[in-house]
Amino acid sequence: MRFSRWPFRRLGFWLTLTGLLAACVWPSTPPWLAPTTAATAAPTAQPTPTPTPTPTPAPPTTLRVWLPETVRADVAPQAYDLLLQRLQAFATAHDLRLEVRVKPLQGPSSILATLQAAREVAPRLVPDVVLLPHGQLAAAARQALIFPLPEDAFTTPLSDPDWYPYAQHLAMVQRVVYGVPFGADALGLVYHPQTVPTPPTTWKDWLQQPLPWLLPLGDPNGAVLLALYRTAGGHWADENGRPLLEEAPLQQVLTFLQQAQQEERFDDTVLALTDDHMLWARYPAETQAFLLTRFAHLLPGPDPRRIAALPAPTGGQPVALAYGLLWALTTPNARRQPLAVALLADLSDAAFVAQWTEAMGYLPPRQGVLDAWQQAQHRDLAKPLLPALQGAPPDEIVEKVGPVLQQAAAQVLKGAQSPAAAAHEAAAAFPTAQP
Repeated sequence: MRFSRWPFRRLGFWLTLTGLLAACVWPSTPPWLAPTTAATAAPTAQPTPTPTPTPTPAPPTTLRVWLPETVRADVAPQAYDLLLQRLQAFATAHDLRLEVRVKPLQGPSSILATLQAAREVAPRLVPDVVLLPHGQLAAAARQALIFPLPEDAFTTPLSDPDWYPYAQHLAMVQRVVYGVPFGADALGLVYHPQTVPTPPTTWKDWLQQPLPWLLPLGDPNGAVLLALYRTAGGHWADENGRPLLEEAPLQQVLTFLQQAQQEERFDDTVLALTDDHMLWARYPAETQAFLLTRFAHLLPGPDPRRIAALPAPTGGQPVALAYGLLWALTTPNARRQPLAVALLADLSDAAFVAQWTEAMGYLPPRQGVLDAWQQAQHRDLAKPLLPALQGAPPDEIVEKVGPVLQQAAAQVLKGAQSPAAAAHEAAAAFPTAQP
């Protein structure tokens, strides 16, 4: 029997192949699927940053001062020149350029309105100091347009008795010092000593003097009426600063004016005199009458007339209303404030203030300033008025109370209302105020 060899050869082939495959060791994971390890780069050293130095602000190069129009050169040239020379000397001593601006007191370009606008729009143009009437000091402080003053702003502390009480009072708002008193005009009773050897101190004595009265009762601000109202003990603001008219003292004033009219001390033509300047323009040399006018008209003189405080009801105190000027700190820049404070101290020097107030025709804020006045007759003119000085009301009170007072007086003098009815109506115009 013959067998074929091909099947055995094929079987051998497969056995050999199987052995070879079993001898091979395959990796559990293919190389192309094996995870790769990323190379870690060595950290690169960063350079230490060099700090940028903070630039030091440049020192001030300009001294900015704002003045009210009441002291401009054409109003009081000698006083203006003295002030300008003082400011320039300070600026020169500190290597500064002086910039002085004169501003109105009312309207859109007034001192306060311009200060407010500059603070909001151009703070770099805000002045370092301003000379403000005391009637605007409270409003400026409330609006944060001026700043409380340190003791360094005064060459003599404000608490020193050398300061007159009226000046100490004018310098403060809510018991905080905001102003350096510079001087004050005052409303008083002008008379001629040959006609009136001794000025009256009571309403009764005043009525007994057989002289006419010249007083601007047409003034919408009611300056004379406010002064008379104050002699009767009236208040024009409550404890919260709101405008106020008290009926009883106002009725007393209106009754007194009605009596004076009936005794022909004046007639209702005084209602045509709308301010002190009009009165003085009409009667600049009047010697046979009592004039209710300002102290400044009598200086520099020579003028033979004298001025006294306004008489008061029996038992009251004579009063002269003071209209003061004060220096205030206005720059909000902390780097400029020390310079501004130094300027305020320089401007409060007694010798300089004496020169300026005497030239301006203003009453001095301190005894030492009065003593430094050059003219003895000027000192004699001022001395009787100083103890009676009281600050006039703030402008914001005058704007509300003045027209109401003036209207009440006009109604009585024209015979349209009784003093009692006019006083009641005027007081009722301020119902929320409490005395």
